[in-house]
Amino acid sequence: MGRARTIGVTSSLLGAGLLLADCQGLPGITSLPSGSTGSGSSSALAAGGGALPTVTPIPADAGEHGYPFDAVPTTPLYPGAPTIDLAADGYVQKEFLLSGTDDVYGRSGAWASNGDWQVPVAEANVLYTTRFLVRYPTNPAKFKWTVVVEWLNDSTGADVDPVWAEDASELLADGYAYVGVTAQRAGMEDLKTWDPERYGSLGDQSDGQSYGIFTQAAEAIRADAATILGGLDPKDLIAAGDSQSAFRLTTYVNAFEPLTHAYDGFLLVGRSVTAAPLGSGLLSTSPAPASIRSNPGAPVLEVNTQGDVEEFGASLALQPATNELRIWEVAGASHIDDHEASFGTPIGGVSPLVNGLNQADNMPLYQAEQAALADLQRWVTSGVPAPAEQSPLSTTSVLGGAVQVVNTNQFGLASGGVELPQAQVPTEYSSPINVSTLDLEDLSPLTLFQDLTAELDFFTEGALPITDTAARNEGLCLLSGSFLPLPAAELAQLYPTHPDYVAKVTAAAEADEAEGFLTPTDAAQDIAAAQASSIP
Repeated sequence: MGRARTIGVTSSLLGAGLLLADCQGLPGITSLPSGSTGSGSSSALAAGGGALPTVTPIPADAGEHGYPFDAVPTTPLYPGAPTIDLAADGYVQKEFLLSGTDDVYGRSGAWASNGDWQVPVAEANVLYTTRFLVRYPTNPAKFKWTVVVEWLNDSTGADVDPVWAEDASELLADGYAYVGVTAQRAGMEDLKTWDPERYGSLGDQSDGQSYGIFTQAAEAIRADAATILGGLDPKDLIAAGDSQSAFRLTTYVNAFEPLTHAYDGFLLVGRSVTAAPLGSGLLSTSPAPASIRSNPGAPVLEVNTQGDVEEFGASLALQPATNELRIWEVAGASHIDDHEASFGTPIGGVSPLVNGLNQADNMPLYQAEQAALADLQRWVTSGVPAPAEQSPLSTTSVLGGAVQVVNTNQFGLASGGVELPQAQVPTEYSSPINVSTLDLEDLSPLTLFQDLTAELDFFTEGALPITDTAARNEGLCLLSGSFLPLPAAELAQLYPTHPDYVAKVTAAAEADEAEGFLTPTDAAQDIAAAQASSIP
């Protein structure tokens, strides 16, 4: 695959056949249910106004496979791939069925860009059964009192857990509990196909129930922690979602959280200019941009990438920092980085290859995500807001504002946003877009738009059939970007000596750590990696 110049498509995707029209008649509420006490309490929104869902443990060895889908792998996905030993980290993994009824909602009037969205009930008490996957520390003394609840991503037609893939080190090291929720129909249907004995009871009417399911997951965790978390006592729940799940959580924050108060904070990774529909589909055609409402009721931290600005128009939904909102834009990062690909995002032919063309972009988005999680947890528990980026990524609007061009340097990196040490002290050329059918020198905003339109067609159904592996790999590869190591001669010009390179990395890492854009662990690892390198 060739590498792409950093030119971005934004709002013109909305009219290019990539995004579905909103489905009417799906989840929402018109008033707070009786007895709600606000953030940190069970709202009883779900299940027709009060009844909690039924939680049933799934035996660990149940079914044809004898382990959960999305289970932490005990063997590498490919030679040299990373693995996680949950037991060694003092964690246990369990799985549960979640059964009940919830409501389906529709829009009340036109939704405005300000995010103040009303969602009256269109159909009440619709049955569903889904599952969630739980990981928590077995020693209560290690528990951080916070549960990260991930809306599992179904863009490939099956559950994927990109938040876990990116943030597992932070989650395990700092004692979080984790719950992955199968909120959407595509995930349920694929689970039944993968293991009908284990998951045969799963099902719902439509993705119109997904928002109610996600609310009920929070209620169940709070109400039945003795079963779900082995007796741990959670104080705060952070909702997290990546890509399609971040689109869904944008809609959840604007239409549901102000009424349910089900979650205490939100981590949204890889947003678009607009949000998800109430029913099935990836993105709604309106409003665009879809801003986060001014009063979400809980802190919201968005982490977007240079790739999200280029491919999904995320910069058009950029907002200034407020008492409840922070938005980070990570320079040089792709929608899917190499770390996420290595931990299991199903990009065929990417992770095992290390030639710099087929491997996902090396800019460590996962480090920014782990810092974001740590900052958000502190924000939720102590009221100290996460840091704000000092300036947005530098962009220029062209073609009448339909295309957003990211202004980059010779390394493919935008200025502004959150600049990790690898962006401040580059050793590679980074491309957040990996376009296989165009030559780098032939790209223009219009030709890139046309190519992106063709390659992103796999999103038009909202969830790609998992059997269509060629289209899935092509589309995910596009979002994974690419990189090329800089030639030795250029590295020598940039960093005349090894101590000079180490000093620059150290200064960048320490500055990012001080600002809150790197965890102390990741800052130390970056410095150690520089010291161990042979650069220049």
